[in-house]
Amino acid sequence: MKKLLALSITALLCLSFLTPQKTHAQASFGLRAGLNFANINDRPDGFEPDNRTGVMIGGYLNVKVPMSPISIQPEALYSQKGYESGGATLKLDYLEIPVLAKFSFAPGPVQPHVYFGPYAGIVLNSEASGNGVSVDVDNAQTDFGGVIGAGADLNAGITKLNVGLRYSFGLVDAIDGAQGKNSALSIVAGIDL
Repeated sequence: MKKLLALSITALLCLSFLTPQKTHAQASFGLRAGLNFANINDRPDGFEPDNRTGVMIGGYLNVKVPMSPISIQPEALYSQKGYESGGATLKLDYLEIPVLAKFSFAPGPVQPHVYFGPYAGIVLNSEASGNGVSVDVDNAQTDFGGVIGAGADLNAGITKLNVGLRYSFGLVDAIDGAQGKNSALSIVAGIDL
């Protein structure tokens, strides 16, 4: 799992260096981390699980569209999702790859932005645990869904920091043959390198 995350971040870093020189000034690479408050949507009637709190960590490449407030931002993130219910926890961990359209406003030291786009989530770990027992869940599905969010870029002199809030929602059931789609509200922060 650590090797896959390192490989993804390395791939994004290589992309930033392989960008043609003229466009390179319009591209930035950064690291992002945050907290996920994950659960499932579209669940069976009467089933009310609690959130699973997890982490999100990874990198992004932000490519600005010239003469525009728009940029395209692919990301590679390790994202912990799932839920808790009755003393048991369903842990669904993904390599999540969103491709976001980002719209920035009001250039200056604090630049608000909104973004949205699709994501694909490749299962890295899927297990149910509780009462000292842990069982692998072999029928976890590749996750597909969408992301919407808002935040601000903060000019910190030689670099930019960013903070925000995002919501991701699955479009397919997380477990084959079981009703329920992933969802997560995330608080995120990042830094351009």
